[in-house]
Order: sequence, then structure tokens, then C-alpha cells
Amino acid sequence: MWLAAENGMFLRSTNGVWMTTMPEHLNMDWVDSVKHVFEYFTERTPRSHFEQRETSLVWNYKYADVEFGRLQARDMLQHLWTGPISNASVDVVQGLRSVEVRAVGVTKGAAIDRILGEIVHSKAIATPIDYVLCIGHFLGKDEDVYTFFEPELPSDCIGMPRSKVSDAPKVPGERRSVPKLPSSRTSSKSSQNRNRPVSNSDKKTSNGRRPSPENVSWNVLDLKKENYFSCAVGRTRTNARYLLNTPDDVVAFLRELAEAPISNGTS
Repeated sequence: MWLAAENGMFLRSTNGVWMTTMPEHLNMDWVDSVKHVFEYFTERTPRSHFEQRETSLVWNYKYADVEFGRLQARDMLQHLWTGPISNASVDVVQGLRSVEVRAVGVTKGAAIDRILGEIVHSKAIATPIDYVLCIGHFLGKDEDVYTFFEPELPSDCIGMPRSKVSDAPKVPGERRSVPKLPSSRTSSKSSQNRNRPVSNSDKKTSNGRRPSPENVSWNVLDLKKENYFSCAVGRTRTNARYLLNTPDDVVAFLRELAEAPISNGTS
């Protein structure tokens, strides 16, 4: 089991220490000016708060008055776009009751290459991954974690309502039709990264940073379309293939999965 934090910028195995997968030349010059704006709105929005993380700043107003919080968020965005981030390399991500400013390219999907590279370098696996179950409730910006495994997902499918997991089959031999996932990924940028050989520059430096952990010596994924399942929780418009309504539904689903009989591959 591996743990990832801050959109995949930090990674550790359960018996290891935290390591960073952060790009060495990530521009964070915008942090102080954005922090001043967040402090200003925190002082003027009762029960709001902000968090300063390694690669982002998040202003959260989930405990504040809903309507007032929304008005403040709108004003904050205007202040940000006309001031501290007008020329900065950042993404602004609006959540249900939050505003996050993060460095460009910092998403969960973008981190998957680096995470897989770290796992391979640690020799935690010896054979390619041939089954993926990805379940989560992500901001729209982070839904690329789903499409990472489906690099050629048709553009007209992105953001469209999906089938509920309850409509999906319970055992492998009865799977419903799912979007086509090509076995070859040579046309995608991420596949090119995954298939590049390891070089000496990929090894850890003294500060625990590995410059290019996404470079691995063999194809990490050997994933067929029938062995990939993506599932969004509580979102009706998503890049995931299936839906679950609540975290309780996730627990019930995983329990069913654990109790399901093992298929011997015959029908």
C-alpha cells in the first residue's frame, strides 16, 4: 500500500518515509502575494480559513454562511486575476466551497506517472499492473486521474453522465460494455514517458528528490479495457465510467468485491 499527498507531490510506502516527486524547477514565486489575498478574505469572512501547502494555497469557506461565502469567493477571484496571478503560471481551481491556487500542471493525473515511476524504482512490483480500480470524489481539474488510464477517451464522452455501479455487473464474467481502451498507448504522451528507459539522472539525490521518477525501464501498465474500472463518488458529470452516490456505497461495494467468488477465467 502506498500513500500520496498534495496531488501526488509527496509519496511514501506504509513502512517508508515521505519522498517528494515535485519537479525541481516548479515556480512558486506567486505564493506570498496570493497568501496576502487569502489572509485578507479570511479576516473578512467569518468561519473561513486557508491552508498553505507545499504546492498550493486553499481558501475554504464550508463553515461560513453559504451566500456570503460565495460572494466573497467571487470577489476573491477578481482580486486574484487582476493582481497577484495575472501573469503567474498557476491554475485556479474552484471547489464547492473553496478556492485553490496551485502551480500549473499540478494535478492528480499528472502525478500518476511520477507515482508509478517511484513504485517501480522501489522494486515494489515486478510485473506490470493489469487491473485498476480508481474510485474518488475529485475536483474537475483532478479528473485527469481517470483519463490517465484512458488517454484516447472520446472527447464527446468527457463530462457526460455515467452509469451507476449498481447497474454494473458484480462478477468479471458478466461485465457490461465499457469505453474502448486501446492496448497500445504509443500515441499518448504519458505512454512515451512510461516506456522511456531509466537513466542515472532518475536516481534519488541527497535531498530525497528524484528528478524524473516517471522514467521507468519497462511498461508499468498492461491494462486491457475489461480490467479498468473508474468510479466517481457523488458527481453526476464526470470522466469516470461509473458512479456511486456516497462513501457508504463505496464501502458496501468494496465489501461485495471482497466477498465475490474468484473467477477461473472460464465462462
